[in-house]
Amino acid sequence: MMPPLFKQLLLITCLFAMPLIALAKSVDAVGEAVIYDDDLVDARYRATQQAIKQAVLESSARVRVKDELRNGDLDSSLEIRSEARVQKAHIISEVRKGDFLTVVARIDVTADSQCSTGATSFYRKTVGITGFELQTPQQASLGALSNISRELPKDLAAEINKKGYLKALAATNIAIYPDIINAPSSTNTNGSLTNVTQIGERLGVQYILSGIIRDIGEVYLRFPNDKKTKEAADQKTDKERNFVVDIYIYDGFSGALLFEKRYSEVGNWDISDHARVGFGSAKFWTIHYGKVVDQALKESALDTSEKLRCQPFIANIFRIEGNRIHISAGSLSGIKQGDKFSVYRRYEVFDKMQATQTQLNNANINVTIKQVQPNFSIGELVVDAQILNVQQQDVVIAW
Repeated sequence: MMPPLFKQLLLITCLFAMPLIALAKSVDAVGEAVIYDDDLVDARYRATQQAIKQAVLESSARVRVKDELRNGDLDSSLEIRSEARVQKAHIISEVRKGDFLTVVARIDVTADSQCSTGATSFYRKTVGITGFELQTPQQASLGALSNISRELPKDLAAEINKKGYLKALAATNIAIYPDIINAPSSTNTNGSLTNVTQIGERLGVQYILSGIIRDIGEVYLRFPNDKKTKEAADQKTDKERNFVVDIYIYDGFSGALLFEKRYSEVGNWDISDHARVGFGSAKFWTIHYGKVVDQALKESALDTSEKLRCQPFIANIFRIEGNRIHISAGSLSGIKQGDKFSVYRRYEVFDKMQATQTQLNNANINVTIKQVQPNFSIGELVVDAQILNVQQQDVVIAW
């Protein structure tokens, strides 16, 4: 007969031997979507996708969505594929308010070994958000939205910070593209695609998020010089207006484009054409068009958080004292005393166009954090930094 203690040890051993992929986590998440042409099936699908992304962030798992259509209706049980296993998402409830659908889904997700077991998901990465230029400035005249280039990215930064996975800093005074029409592939005078590496270094951020507002034009006829016709037009139930924004995310150290996506929505400008509401005002968010824009901002903030979730955490070394180094990230980024990072040396190399590129090489040196402040930390090396040739502007990385 097996001794009780041996049984307990055997049970514990078996539990630890089980693949981590089998340990699923159930998460309740909320998703929202705009309903177009009264198509609830399409809205339900998009809202559920948003809920899945939220659940993935909360559980640090990477999944893929597989839609199931049965007799023209979307099944309330959606499949989610993780690295090695299929899980389920069950829609618990859904509520329709006007042209907006909100669903609550219970989602079983499995931890992704490439990210959830690594240190990178524990730290809040910094994102600098530049100004979003308006491709057709004349479109801002309706509603006096000329402030959209500065206020839209500010609102996006606030939405990203609400999610809590990234630390977004608004730098809306910076215009990143010399050629709006061809962005992001347009070149600067020095031949480089953008100057994001310089911007990233100046702002002290790891990633740069930029964007172009492609279209905020109305798709209904306006009669600004004919008062009677204009008053009649104001009585129309649907005065549709476009909202099309392209968003680009760059690595601030290499300048590489990591993510791009177009967000395209249509909302009703259910307010007088003479109203000068301004973008982002309290009145703006109450009209249908403002609510549609708000939904697009939530979606882009979620996408940004999900895209950068498993990217490595990188911070600059900005000061060296003996065997102590100061790094440009602290408790606000989730760093704690005793955390360990790898040191990487920064080199400037030139490509075939003689444009400067940044290269990070592993120095095979570890640093242990000894002191933590809100915006910076102090770590110790095993020997003096000069002996190891660790210099300012080198970086530390957590994978």
